[in-house]
Amino acid sequence: MMARKPLGLAIAVCLILVLEHFSNVRGIAQQPKGTFSRTKRAFVTHVQAIVGGTAELPCDLTPPAPNDSVLLVVWYKDEHLPIYSYDTRVDNVTAKHWREDNIDTRAFFRVMTEPSTLVINNIIEKDEGEYRCRIDYQRSPTKNHRVKVTVIVPPEKPSIYDEKGNKVLSTAGPYDEGGDVKLTCIVTGGKPEPIIKWWRGQTLIDSMDTRSNFPKARSNQLVIRNLQRSDQQASFTCQAANNNISQPVSASTSLVIYFRPLKVEILSSNQPLSADRRYEIPCQAFGSKPAVQITWSLDKKELKLPMYNSTQTDSDDGNMSTSTLVFTPTRLDNGRTLTCRAANHFVQNGIEETSIKLNVFYVPILHLSLGSNLNPNDIEEKDDVYFECKVNANPGAYKVVWKHNGQILQQNQKMGIIINSGGENLALQSVKKGQAGNYTCVASNVEGDGDSNSVELKVMYLPVCKSDQKRIYGVARHENAKVYCEVESYPVPTNFKWSFNNSAERNDVPPERYKFNLTSSTLTYTPITELDYGTVMCWAENTVGLQLEPCVFHIIAAGKPDPPHNCSILNQTTESLEVECVESFDGGQQQYFLLEVFDEQTNILQANVSAKFPLFTISGLESGKILRMLVFAANSKGRSEAVVLEGFTLKVAEKQIVLSLGTRDQIEIAPILGILVGIVTVLLLITVVILGAMKIRTSQRNGGRAFRPGFLPVKEKVTLPLRSDSEDLFEKDDKNPDVVPANKDSNYQLGSAAQTPGLNNSVTSTDYEVASTAPQTAHITPLQEAYIARDRSYTPQHGRYISYKDVY
Repeated sequence: MMARKPLGLAIAVCLILVLEHFSNVRGIAQQPKGTFSRTKRAFVTHVQAIVGGTAELPCDLTPPAPNDSVLLVVWYKDEHLPIYSYDTRVDNVTAKHWREDNIDTRAFFRVMTEPSTLVINNIIEKDEGEYRCRIDYQRSPTKNHRVKVTVIVPPEKPSIYDEKGNKVLSTAGPYDEGGDVKLTCIVTGGKPEPIIKWWRGQTLIDSMDTRSNFPKARSNQLVIRNLQRSDQQASFTCQAANNNISQPVSASTSLVIYFRPLKVEILSSNQPLSADRRYEIPCQAFGSKPAVQITWSLDKKELKLPMYNSTQTDSDDGNMSTSTLVFTPTRLDNGRTLTCRAANHFVQNGIEETSIKLNVFYVPILHLSLGSNLNPNDIEEKDDVYFECKVNANPGAYKVVWKHNGQILQQNQKMGIIINSGGENLALQSVKKGQAGNYTCVASNVEGDGDSNSVELKVMYLPVCKSDQKRIYGVARHENAKVYCEVESYPVPTNFKWSFNNSAERNDVPPERYKFNLTSSTLTYTPITELDYGTVMCWAENTVGLQLEPCVFHIIAAGKPDPPHNCSILNQTTESLEVECVESFDGGQQQYFLLEVFDEQTNILQANVSAKFPLFTISGLESGKILRMLVFAANSKGRSEAVVLEGFTLKVAEKQIVLSLGTRDQIEIAPILGILVGIVTVLLLITVVILGAMKIRTSQRNGGRAFRPGFLPVKEKVTLPLRSDSEDLFEKDDKNPDVVPANKDSNYQLGSAAQTPGLNNSVTSTDYEVASTAPQTAHITPLQEAYIARDRSYTPQHGRYISYKDVY
């Protein structure tokens, strides 16, 4: 295999030379008479490259004549040695690349750039020389480009030596103030020879480089006499360069000159500090070289990371060092001594320090406890209770406030609340169960208010019946009723008992008929005969005693719910309206409500809506429709009789504005709009005579919206009959629904029962949990607020209702 490779290379070289010969012959034949391309030397392009870098050799492939193309590109080094070929004679789409072994993996001919370039990576010194790019075209004569490549070898990194011949690294010295410094920079290698310069920071120093005694080396000596303070930590850089392509190589060092500190000072006033606030306390040391090491201590104990943090900075001239202590004092630091210590360990007697005494203000620290003679687990109603509040503050507290469950307590001897003159003691005489809860004391000084720990006062009392329970249970015969009894009690009840009472007798309920858990008990009750309907009572008992007043529940025969009453229509628009009612007796069962909307003329069902409360929003209706609405209440026993309402949707061409003046009169403003339109029309006629006719017709069309249709007479004021005051929100017989009439003409607003005294007349949306999607602004009525208070998680259901058996 090793023998075949040189043979193949030789054959390839011969072929390229033969092709070059024939191409030259063809080129000579195509030249004008009297000229030969071989006699005209190509222009030479100079390219510089750094060892290890990349060289890009340009070769313009543009043919001399139009409609011509490149057949073959051959690169030669030193005139006759082919190193690369680009051949498109076989396949114009996929050209063949051939490389000489020396540059096989380092070179690639890029034809997509302008001009095309031969890229040689990882340049070595042997790559230096003259290259020739020969281009053979399909029709045009052969063209040659010559490129001369110069390979630059950067110098080695400089080395700095002091006057003793020791190699200097990052720092040189230490030196004495007023002394001299001699630094020599030596640089080896480099082609061409480098130039050596000295820099102080960004300033070039006058100096001269010479050949060194070492082979292939140059040197430059820097001499600094009579060192000053300004020379401390000055940076000197030796820089060597032999080209403008790569960055110069350099080496730097700094001078070290020693001085001891002259003065240390804490830059802080004698004002008090506030506890738990962040402070930055600076300390400055003057005159030390090198920079002193500044440390902090509190009562001779050094402050270290991570609890304490300090940063040190040095001035540019090296004469001053500043350390800033980030210090968050606590109340325990009050009266302690803070010391700043500056030390230069490179010189004798290089330590100076200064101290201040801390005065720390802090928010009052309080500890609250029950009186030492009280047992917190054995306090009953009518016992006397007292608290002790111990205050630790700097400066002293000027006020102490007591709180019960977050509310401020005021002294009231009539109520048995006594606070001493200093405010540190609270006494509760003949304590009541309502005074149980969490007690705290708050003390105030110039730093703020300090809160004590919370002490819970537990007052034991007899069980009492919890309010807002279901009191009436509607049950059919042979149907189980779960009667739920809940009490408030501390401690929790240890036992419950139940009894049944009707007009004939009173009997205790056997324990197996009920069960209890903590503060509640559930009785399973099944009426069999009419005598089983009556009253059941529940008592709870705890360690204090038996409940005095029982919880009373009524067992009645279950039935259908009564129809809702006081129904009214609100928020009528061209496509929606709202219905609001007051619920009636639920028949002893959980109830829900249904609304059916019919077209008055066609009797076609327009919408079905179900809701947990009698609040409905109906949308998606046609404009100008007269509607008949039926409202039902339903439970598991069936549904009530219907409450019939008549309503309408507004017409699109009409603009309805109702003025509420605190009375039940509703006034249309159509005449006012007509007057305004007439005035505008007259002004337009006077101003623009030519456009008068058009304006009149436009005004008539626009003004017509404010008047009633021609088939209905104009009415200036509408007053609908309302119920008398005796027929207000709550009627003697809740089973009789209020049917509110409505004028079937959609030009009239509906006088609704929402104007009953005690209710807000604001227009509202049934969906009270979120903002209404209707265009008008929604307001919550008192009736809706009552339903919200009962069940905030409820959201009215829009659309078609389902059978009451599937609702609950």
